[in-house]
Amino acid sequence: MKRLAVLSVMAAFFMVLGTGKGAMAWPDNPITIYVGWSAGGSSDVTTRAVAAEMEKKLGTRILVTNVTGALGAIGGTRVAKAPADGYLWFGGAAVLGTWPVMGSSDVSWNDFYAFLSVVFPTTIYVKSDAPWKTLDDLINDIKSKPEGTFKFGSPGPGSNGAIFAGLLLDAAGVGGKVQPVPYKGGREAGRYLLSGDVQFVSVTMGDLADWAAAGRIRPLANLYNKDVTFEGITFPAVTKKYPELEPYMAINPYFGVYLNRATPDDIIIKVAEAFAWAVKQPGFQRIAVKERAGVLAPLMGVASDQQMSKIESARCWALHSLGIAKKDPKEFGIPKITEWKWPPHDRAKNLKPWPQKVEEIYAELAKELGM
Repeated sequence: MKRLAVLSVMAAFFMVLGTGKGAMAWPDNPITIYVGWSAGGSSDVTTRAVAAEMEKKLGTRILVTNVTGALGAIGGTRVAKAPADGYLWFGGAAVLGTWPVMGSSDVSWNDFYAFLSVVFPTTIYVKSDAPWKTLDDLINDIKSKPEGTFKFGSPGPGSNGAIFAGLLLDAAGVGGKVQPVPYKGGREAGRYLLSGDVQFVSVTMGDLADWAAAGRIRPLANLYNKDVTFEGITFPAVTKKYPELEPYMAINPYFGVYLNRATPDDIIIKVAEAFAWAVKQPGFQRIAVKERAGVLAPLMGVASDQQMSKIESARCWALHSLGIAKKDPKEFGIPKITEWKWPPHDRAKNLKPWPQKVEEIYAELAKELGM
């Protein structure tokens, strides 16, 4: 019996050693990222761009799969409910905080560690041969035509495109006169703009910026407080005409990759190191910034949590005011963006903290990038 007891203790000891070795060896298998939107859009492109660099640093393959639907909630919920072993991530727009309000999932931003890389303004585009040269031209034409004459495309209810278009049309006094048409992503909406199915689209700037540069479409308004120039083309700031929309700049999408909040600290630290390295690489910046008109603004640690919370407040209350939200943001303790302060609710107060090492990695990255 004594001999058996000794053997049992030794077996347990070696099992612990083996477990430790396995944790230290992460990643020793390929990583999979579920992108919640269709191929070709900003969520897809930015995720693949950062993953291509991160896999060099991590020394393993990162496989990207599109799992579309419910504004990313289908793929994101699978990640949140999967084992938190670091091998399954979510990728795309930072709209996770809208899922409960939209009735899409019981999962929200606080269930993840968010590694945010770039931010894009939201843009109203028309075809290059359309008669509207300015936003005023478009609005005045909408006012002069019967209800239902105009249609606009977006990546779907709850997207930044749908929110911006709804807010803009209301501010212009034509809310309800234009029929919204949902698509599975900004790129798909753009294809239907070119085919003439819709008169304009409201999408993330980077979704179609290359088409604007090629002269196929024209930007009329950008949800930003100053004009943005890309490839010699001016994207006019909507706040010049509608200053009341400036607070809603918080709906502009950040993009990133997200890991289950229960993931062990040692894995999160390795991910943070790889992420900080990846966003500095010319390959990532060429694709996400130079080609897609993104603004490099990486976030991790508490700064990332705060940004995710601001996005939650701005988007959820906009969705509620537009009648798109299925549930009242008050049910989830979400403050309006004009009343936001950190921490905004109990979910934020009770977050599992980021490893201190990640905060140090972020501080060094921010200093290096002059943020």
